[in-house]
Amino acid sequence: MKLNKLLSSLVGVVIVAVALTTVAVASGNCIVISGDLNEKPATRGPQMEKADISIGTYLFLTIRTPAAGFTVAERERIVYMRLTEIFSNERMDADNFVLTKVRVKPTICVGKYRLITVYPRDAEAAGSTSDKLAAKWLKSLRMNLPEVAPINAVAPVPTYDVAVGGALLFRLRDVNGFASLSARGAIVDSRLIEVVSKDGAAPITVRPSGDGHGVYVGEERIVTATKHDAELAGAGDTEDLAEAWAANLKNARPLIKAGLPSG
Repeated sequence: MKLNKLLSSLVGVVIVAVALTTVAVASGNCIVISGDLNEKPATRGPQMEKADISIGTYLFLTIRTPAAGFTVAERERIVYMRLTEIFSNERMDADNFVLTKVRVKPTICVGKYRLITVYPRDAEAAGSTSDKLAAKWLKSLRMNLPEVAPINAVAPVPTYDVAVGGALLFRLRDVNGFASLSARGAIVDSRLIEVVSKDGAAPITVRPSGDGHGVYVGEERIVTATKHDAELAGAGDTEDLAEAWAANLKNARPLIKAGLPSG
């Protein structure tokens, strides 16, 4: 079941997403958005071993186990329903992402809405503890959700998006010594096409570059995540942001190659 495709289309019209049949129930410090079938959302298809919660090239977290009487597929659908509601009603400011406890289990909320609870089975499947896994998921959500949120849910910080075929690769926020974001973005765009067209199999890596971390294809640097980029993106540090950018590039490289002229 690929609900991220559904959510991607919903994001474009998220202002009307509240038309979905949902029920808001206050629970502790968070509102829980549930389905209309006794909190058991309808799911179809074969049993799922895991569910990647993602939009486009941005992966937020992976659900690997059933929990609290819900299958992996049901948990996946609930999270996407909650994300739609969150995008409709909350801003993606870094301090709006909160880690709390619900029945002693670590739970991630965005604003007043509960998104997901980390259960002991989740932690066991990830080879971690519940608190460590929750912190990892929180960090990923805080950094990546604003990248794909509707513009009305994101603080109005000027950005330049480097994208291919609708897949966002890098969102630049720091002019980094250039005359403008557009000037910096144009250089990144040109490096990207030139390097990938020369060698589509070269490894994509992250290395220190100046005061930040660069994304490299082979030995060629494509873009550098600066401290200001990381700060404005809500990333933990420049390495975290560069790693996220590198993952986006790895996922989108086949699209880039397919879009280049042959011969």
